[in-house]
Amino acid sequence: MNDERKKEIKDKVTQLLSDKANNDLIDFSVDRVIQSVANFTNIPVDELPLEIDSTITAMCLQLLQTHDWTSNDVVNSISEGDVSVNFGSPAELYAQVQKINPVTDDFISDLIHFRRLPQ
Repeated sequence: MNDERKKEIKDKVTQLLSDKANNDLIDFSVDRVIQSVANFTNIPVDELPLEIDSTITAMCLQLLQTHDWTSNDVVNSISEGDVSVNFGSPAELYAQVQKINPVTDDFISDLIHFRRLPQ
């Protein structure tokens, strides 16, 4: 996948998230999803077909939105007595993204059409 194509996916994800976008996290998530798709389909990243881009975009959106990573301020904890709110750091968000497999049941049926036998 060339840089221009990857930029188009990132731009589409940013546009769909509107003002909730954290550009660094979007970049990281797009790269993570692309690699996960390549691993699942047994297709090298540079050979992924154009037809899979909309699925990659949807997977990125789901990954970012379902885990509420669409803002720069992620609340880690809230205390009521003497009111205390702790926010997570970007490093903690990146660590969370690494733990999650973006290839879920929602997308397996789309990706299975592109899957190749391992070589």
